[in-house]
Amino acid sequence: MTIRERFEDFRHLFTDRDNIESTVNRLLVDKLISPDRADLLKRNLSDTLRQSKYILLNLGAHMAIGAIFSFDIVPLPLGTISRVLWVAGNRIYSEVKRDDEKKKVHSLAVLIVSAIPWIGYFAYTLPLKKVNEDAAYLFANHITYERGNESLVNYINGKPAIIKRILERFLIPDDIRKYLELRGL
Repeated sequence: MTIRERFEDFRHLFTDRDNIESTVNRLLVDKLISPDRADLLKRNLSDTLRQSKYILLNLGAHMAIGAIFSFDIVPLPLGTISRVLWVAGNRIYSEVKRDDEKKKVHSLAVLIVSAIPWIGYFAYTLPLKKVNEDAAYLFANHITYERGNESLVNYINGKPAIIKRILERFLIPDDIRKYLELRGL
């Protein structure tokens, strides 16, 4: 599979309604959201995808970068370097084109977060969270289910305490955190 084909696969993975709806169903089965929240997420999914399409394409690009460099034997952090270059290159391009909406997506915060190990793959959830807080949680789970066949909660639990706290505050809405605490998760 070529690099271009991998990018296209990941872009499709993040923009296909059926793929995302299966993540909502899995969150419900895993008891990581309530049935009411699942219904709300499904009801709003078309709007979420429409409002977030550009951000999701970039999130998919970061996932493709991770897939491409996941088997890298060179002792350099090529995935991290590539994520940072992706954000910087798109920011420069947006500046040149004077596209203020896209400049907001490729912000300094996204650039900084993309450089952090473990967290960098979630960098584009920052602008996604501004569009829709539930979308950031949904797509973060979509990433962890697709990349490691585990929920975001399980993925976070395997990280150092400081990374865990950052990811929880960054990706899980307050009311869902409370729901998960009540369930002992």
